[in-house]
Amino acid sequence: MLSCLQKASRRRSFDYFKVICIVRLQHAQVQSKETAVKDFSEIPQPKSLPILGTFLDYTKFRGFNVANLSNLFKARFDELGPIYKETIIPGLSEPTVHCFSPQDNEKLFRLESRLANRDPIEFLKVVRERIGVPSGLVNIQGEEWYQLRRIVNEHFLTNSSVWSYSKDIHEVSEDFVDYISRSLDSNNEVPNFALALNKWALEGAGVFSLDTRFGNLYYLNVEEHLQEIVDNSNLMFQLMAELTVAPPFWKYFETKQIRVSFLKALKQCQAAQVAAIKKQRDILLKRIKEKDPEKLTKLEKLMTKKDLPQGEVDILVSDMLGGGVDTTSNAAAFMLYIMAVNPDKQEILREEIKTALQSGKVDGKSLQRMKYLHACALEAQRMFPLTPGTSRRLPVDVVLSGYNVPAGTRLLLLSNVAHHKNPEYFDQPESFLPERWLERKHKSKQEWSNFMSTRSGFAMIGSFGMGARACPGRKFAMQEVHYLLISLLSRYKVEYHHKPIKPHFRLVTVPSEEPQFTFIPL
Repeated sequence: MLSCLQKASRRRSFDYFKVICIVRLQHAQVQSKETAVKDFSEIPQPKSLPILGTFLDYTKFRGFNVANLSNLFKARFDELGPIYKETIIPGLSEPTVHCFSPQDNEKLFRLESRLANRDPIEFLKVVRERIGVPSGLVNIQGEEWYQLRRIVNEHFLTNSSVWSYSKDIHEVSEDFVDYISRSLDSNNEVPNFALALNKWALEGAGVFSLDTRFGNLYYLNVEEHLQEIVDNSNLMFQLMAELTVAPPFWKYFETKQIRVSFLKALKQCQAAQVAAIKKQRDILLKRIKEKDPEKLTKLEKLMTKKDLPQGEVDILVSDMLGGGVDTTSNAAAFMLYIMAVNPDKQEILREEIKTALQSGKVDGKSLQRMKYLHACALEAQRMFPLTPGTSRRLPVDVVLSGYNVPAGTRLLLLSNVAHHKNPEYFDQPESFLPERWLERKHKSKQEWSNFMSTRSGFAMIGSFGMGARACPGRKFAMQEVHYLLISLLSRYKVEYHHKPIKPHFRLVTVPSEEPQFTFIPL
């Protein structure tokens, strides 16, 4: 008996010793990995010149075209790998780390706090400071950003708020299809359809950001201040696109030439837009005073919040009109194109739309049950991501792709560019396959597991970003696109007979060709 106890004791001692050895071995391996981390200075860099850095790569001397900015990022990825560092103009621009790795995406977004830091649009922030208006949600950081974002989320991201506008958004889409019917030429095309899409997107944005129909699609006479909002929203986006890719000389030199440049034009445009928005906001506030408090819309409740200054409301509306309109219209253009060149998928979606319309259930909540509609939208965004990526700054050091990146470093996350058609993450990446996004029952267990794995989940950060600073208007934008497809495909077959459309870069991704579609009445 004693011998047995002694043997058992020896076995336990041996097991304990084995555990200690394993723990020490693992600790040594961790330390070895940590010492293997490379220094920030060792991050690969593109070839550069003294003083000029890589500036010439972004000029016509090297054949650069801003429309192909994503191609430049992709070429850097192919040459330098999943991470590289670039200083465009030494002394004027800071080093920026470009990240393409899904694993790095996962690490960054899991480290992200509720006070996520994304760089402001500097020239827009400067312009707003000069005209004495708030910087806006896109340009502030820290607790100030978090408190404003909480308020904004109540209106723009809660399902009840988004769905409450579904009837009005559906009416906008119906009016737009009527507009198409009135505007068809002898080829069954709408001349300058890109402009028509902008009108439609702006009309929808007016509904959820100002509780207002601008009258772009139907009315002959638009009120003067509403027309000013429309015109300045379009002009602001054009000016911001130019300033985004221009060298930031305006930060360092105040020459006459620069003062009369895009920055001055943007300043004038922003001031005029804010004045027009304020006029419409005053009209809405007067209307609110005459309404039963229990019957206020979600936006009216937002506008009367005591902890939200009226000036902040004006800039929020400006951002939603400026940022949302171009994004939504381009999302719709890409969506219509991919449906037009895939008539079999268009027909499947049309059948789902017919079924929904026959049931009479096309309100905001019911849209969630239109699985093929959602799958088509997701697949279109995979093939034509609306942004190359997003930016971040972390408050802590982080190891990315084996390199130590110090806290506060500017990071560009560009996996959209590298992986939206990468066969490692998407089977048949060049094909439009909405079915890949459908429920698990349409895939084998292994296929679904692979597709929904963490690696695939971070292969792209999506058209509206990811994490705490993802686009607050994304649900409204997609609701607009969904209703456009419902209204249009229930009345017309859409065809495309021009050059193939590819994604080009402006402030967001835009079609490389004019989106001129042929509309065949059903």
